Parts: sequence; structure tokens; C-alpha cells
Amino acid sequence: MDKTLLLIDDEPIQKVVLENLAEHLRTKEGINVLTLYVDPNEREYLNEDQDHDLDKLVTGISGKLKGLRPDLIVVDQYYGEAPFTGLDVIEELRSLNKFSKSSIFLISGKRDQIVREVFEAKNIATEKKVKKLAKIVNYGIEKFLDKEFKNEAIESLKTRDLKDILPSKLREIDDGRIHVLNPKYKELTMDQLADLIDASDSEAQIIINEMFELTLSHYVKLNESLQ
Repeated sequence: MDKTLLLIDDEPIQKVVLENLAEHLRTKEGINVLTLYVDPNEREYLNEDQDHDLDKLVTGISGKLKGLRPDLIVVDQYYGEAPFTGLDVIEELRSLNKFSKSSIFLISGKRDQIVREVFEAKNIATEKKVKKLAKIVNYGIEKFLDKEFKNEAIESLKTRDLKDILPSKLREIDDGRIHVLNPKYKELTMDQLADLIDASDSEAQIIINEMFELTLSHYVKLNESLQ
């Protein structure tokens, strides 16, 4: 069983946590975990003026995960002088099909500061605070932790949801393409089809049904030939 974990954090020491986590799951649970570390302060995510660039960061993350959908994304809330926060990063990632179904943890050594920013900001009307809270809830953040996330991440990655298996397998086929009868999609890469499935697209369900029918038909014929 293979899993993918993405950590977005500005403390390189956290890479050691990823290594220990992956080793534990490999040796104790028989789960291979591909871990990816992204530091928003690295030069490749800065613009021409050497300022932090949220769009460039999200584009870079998507590029690193080409053909992959992370099972778990762990996002730190603050990145030094960056004008955006982890919640801003999560909002952008959730808007992309690839990341829409991933489990997400928000981590911070300043959790009390985050709470104050949402609930105690004196310059924000109560109605806006409520809307901001509702928006955060819609991000689907599963856990809000301090910087120690290893144990919770292990428990999350140990689970396996059947609905995630097909998109994961499709993304492993780099050059595969599928031709469908529906005129809306003449040809799709396996990665594109996986994105449609993750987005619960109605057309994807039609394609999946066709795939299962063809697969079952193949096994029926194979069984008949063996009798």
C-alpha cells in the first residue's frame, strides 16, 4: 500500500519528522509513504522582486505532485514575513481537484494567536467573523494541532478508503489515455480522469460504469475460456 504525505512548513527540521514517520509506517504497518516537503520561503516560490508569491507557491506544489494526489497535507499557519498564512494556502489548494479530497491538518506553535485573529479582532464586525469561521470550516481541516503532528499523521495514513483506490491507481499510469463515447470528453489522460473522479463529476461516473462493465465482461469471457 502506498501513500503520499505533503508537508508545507518553513522549518527544515520537520523533514526529520517526515523521515521517522515514513520509517514507522514502512516497518510497522507495511505502508510505503512518499513524503514531500515544501518551504514557502524557498527562492523558487518567490517572485521577481524576491517577495513571497502565493500563486507561484501553489503552482510549484502542483508541479511537484504531478500524477499524485496527497493522502494527507500538513500545513503550517505562519511563514515568517510571508503576507499569506497556511489558511490562505489551504483555500487555494482546496480549489483544485487534485487536493479537494485530501485530508488536511493545520499546525502551529501559535494556536492561540490564530484563535484571536478569528474571534477577537476588534476591527472586524461580528458578522464578518462568523463568515470567516464558516469559510474555515468549509476547508475541511480535520485536525488543528501544535507542531507535533507525527502520531496523528500515522493514524490518518493507516486508514484506506476504497473510494480513493481508483484515482490513485489511475495516476500511476503516466502515459495512459482513455477514449470515451460521451461527446463532452473525446480523450482524457488518466490523471484528468482521476481529477474528475475526485471532483465527483457526473460524467466521471458514466466513464467508471463503462470501465467496470468492460472489466467484468473481460473476466466473464476469461472464465468461460478456462472451463
